[in-house]
Amino acid sequence: MTAKRILPARNIVNIDGLIRIADRAEATLLQLRDDLLAPWPRKTSPMISGTRLAQMCNMERTKLNHLCSKGVIPPGQLKGNGRSRMFTLAEARAIVQQIGPHKRRPEGTMGIVVCCGNFKGGVGKTTTTVAVAQGLSLMGHSVCLVDLDPQASTTTLMGYVPDAEVTEEMTVMPVVYGDKDDLLYAAQPSYWDGIDLIPSSPDLFGADYYLPNKQASDPNFQFWDVLNKAMQPLREKYDVIIIDTPPTLSYLALASFMASDGMIIPLPPETLDYASSTQFFRQFSELFNSMREGKQIDKEFEFIKIVLSKVKSAVSMTDIVKTWIKQTYPELLGTAEIPETDLVKNAYAEFKTIYDLESYDGSQRTYNRAIEAFNAVVAEIDVSLQTCWAHREMKEAA
Repeated sequence: MTAKRILPARNIVNIDGLIRIADRAEATLLQLRDDLLAPWPRKTSPMISGTRLAQMCNMERTKLNHLCSKGVIPPGQLKGNGRSRMFTLAEARAIVQQIGPHKRRPEGTMGIVVCCGNFKGGVGKTTTTVAVAQGLSLMGHSVCLVDLDPQASTTTLMGYVPDAEVTEEMTVMPVVYGDKDDLLYAAQPSYWDGIDLIPSSPDLFGADYYLPNKQASDPNFQFWDVLNKAMQPLREKYDVIIIDTPPTLSYLALASFMASDGMIIPLPPETLDYASSTQFFRQFSELFNSMREGKQIDKEFEFIKIVLSKVKSAVSMTDIVKTWIKQTYPELLGTAEIPETDLVKNAYAEFKTIYDLESYDGSQRTYNRAIEAFNAVVAEIDVSLQTCWAHREMKEAA
């Protein structure tokens, strides 16, 4: 006789079980968000120190204090022994607009739409998207942050739990369905002064069912132009519209690329990420080329900027992959890099970016290096924006 084989019990999960898991996960995330953001139920903007504000205005702190004492700019709030000042985010942005070194959008020119895209997960797309939006707002720009990723990580980072707090009517879906003509209805003020948010939710998965069906049934319909048309009022209202795109070459992703004037591509200097980037450009270019040959579209980006993200300074292979990237994308690669640090990881784990932090318990040097790295990336993006506006001004003048 052979011994009867005893199999381990199976952990079968049916649809009802999946629903229970989803409900539990949503409730847990809500509680986690509330615990991390306590005592406030929503994210609140950070206070800006006088030292940091002086850096944002490219001046010495003594000069900033002098302007405060003379009433040229708001005095902020004195702290401690009265020698340091703290400013609200709104005050800081107003001061930067008043005396800062950054150029504003020229009068009469439209805002610029910039998408942040990469088809590979884990490259830092969401943190880059939100940090660039925050950084540009700290330069005095008005920003609309558009989340088109159905996973809604940007929406979560901005302090919302998508399933529980974002309805389909709050997203881009009414424009996708043709119920709305533009996206102004969806832009809502966020916790961060200077940034309005168009949130996302898993409802956006529906776009990749609706758009191809609509295209097949209506030969005059152009799915790739849906978002572009709806962006026009946003271009008039905001200096910059930044889109967090879906992580796949979906119908909604293609529509977002078509609506964009520029593109940011976060790319970690890792072998697999580099290999994935070559596929990104191949799929991207072949799809646009096929549509051009079909005389459906023609498309130009005013700039594409590859940003090295999650850079590990202590890993020897990093420099080798950097060399590959520089050789492959010399005209696209920016010079500023975003390092991978525990500071950034810990901030992200608390629904924050580095710009959300008022202080850091660890090394001040580590904090300064990280904030300087992000500032450098944002500064490069701003140069691209200013170049776009300058060329548009010249074209209009001609």
